Amino acid sequence: MVRSDQVTKTDTETQSPFIFRDGVIQTLLDLRVYRLAAIQKSAYRFAEQFTAVFDSPKEERLPIRCIFAPTVTEQDALETLRLFFQELLDQELREQVGDETRALRALIVAQAFSRTDLIRQD
Repeated sequence: MVRSDQVTKTDTETQSPFIFRDGVIQTLLDLRVYRLAAIQKSAYRFAEQFTAVFDSPKEERLPIRCIFAPTVTEQDALETLRLFFQELLDQELREQVGDETRALRALIVAQAFSRTDLIRQD
């Protein structure tokens, strides 16, 4: 049996992959994983917590600087960034579902505004 005081974590296990320096966290988002629309929507949702500054994409990666208010602690900034990534995933999935259901939604809207029945009622 291993006692809890015998277990030690390495530096890489205890450190966040993000560095908070001078109120800013910099990160790169892979545009093959996240669409720009999802990134922008997520950044907008977090506009009260930080300002997202986008740089020009480089090789399918979008550099982003998340600028926090001077009163925000490192711990709070890292937690906010964690929540941002959750929102980013949510927005990306919404974009994906939107793409997958676009034709069906167009049919439903067309049916709703059509004077004739577009769907055969057999």
